[in-house]
Amino acid sequence: MRRLFEIDLKDYEGCSKVFRRPSVRGIIFRGDKIAMVYATNEKYYKFPGGGMHEDEDKKEALLREVKEEVGLDVIPESIREYGSVLRRQRSDRDPDTIFEQENF
Repeated sequence: MRRLFEIDLKDYEGCSKVFRRPSVRGIIFRGDKIAMVYATNEKYYKFPGGGMHEDEDKKEALLREVKEEVGLDVIPESIREYGSVLRRQRSDRDPDTIFEQENF
């Protein structure tokens, strides 16, 4: 899968650990509308989705996350890969850790 872009805050100098979190996002259209979620902590809109569980593949995680976040049932056969985005920054939970999230 092609990487579309990276978001790297470069705020992690001196960190000795890396935490990697694979996640999924859905670009969902219905007519001329697009499904988005407002992230109150970050204060911006994003595509619905979230972290993958260890026992899930990307499709299973996407179906679960979209249902949890926006209450929509995705038709599994309609899912298409588009690309990935890598986000890298200092973890807000552990100041000695780099947080890397690959969004598929």
